[in-house]
Amino acid sequence: MKPIRFLHISDTHLGPDKYFIQHKVNTYEAFSQFLKAVKTLPFTPDFIVHTGDITADCYEEGYRLVASMIQDLKIPMYFVTGNHDTSKLIKSYLPMRHIQVLSEKLNCYRFSFGDNHFLTVDGRGHDEIDPHGVINTEQMDILKKELKAGKMLTLFIHFSPIPYDSTWFDQNMLLTNGQEFHELLVAHKRQIRGVFFGHIHRSTQIFQDGILYSGVGSTSIQFIVHPWQKMPIFESIGYGYFNIVTLEKNRITIKESSFGNGQEIFIQTK
Repeated sequence: MKPIRFLHISDTHLGPDKYFIQHKVNTYEAFSQFLKAVKTLPFTPDFIVHTGDITADCYEEGYRLVASMIQDLKIPMYFVTGNHDTSKLIKSYLPMRHIQVLSEKLNCYRFSFGDNHFLTVDGRGHDEIDPHGVINTEQMDILKKELKAGKMLTLFIHFSPIPYDSTWFDQNMLLTNGQEFHELLVAHKRQIRGVFFGHIHRSTQIFQDGILYSGVGSTSIQFIVHPWQKMPIFESIGYGYFNIVTLEKNRITIKESSFGNGQEIFIQTK
């Protein structure tokens, strides 16, 4: 099986214009620097996946900005719905190539590279549970059907389904039915290559019950997530992050990469 190499990014948090600042960071400039970094790579990724929070607050103009920024990108790019996104706007402004739509309403679809199958899960719930996520019955049924068909799957979602060993994160940011989701995957763990998520703004790998969960840092702003931490702390160290993921027949390699995003250094307690 030919190796598949893709870039995993998340939480770009673009605003309504190029001058938008969030936690002292110009998120447009940070994403611009990521795109420049992609062009300097000594290889061409098969695709880029963005695991959500494309905009900072469902800004329609933010989706237009992203669309204009990637229009000359020759690498396929796929988008997942975050808690700061709406699936309708993603579908309107960021159409994705060669996908099989699995839900007309939600941003749930499948795409393939060779023998590798990838499936996105839309965990955006009602505003009342934000920043938690939830996987609705329709998508659980879709996932069960895909697994029943015997497919080997790599999954992309915005929210972590399992605890993160950080008090504030575990209390406020997980999927509300993450345990049910995790148990379904465990029952089919020979078919699950990995689950890649965002939301945490920090590169993280968790291996639980035979399932690999992999989070990625933000292109702009990072969280500090110590054990027993009871409130969010934002950190900018002048760098953005993305992960390089290589899928081989019997092996997965995840490498964190950084790039200078032109921001000042600060630590801020919310």
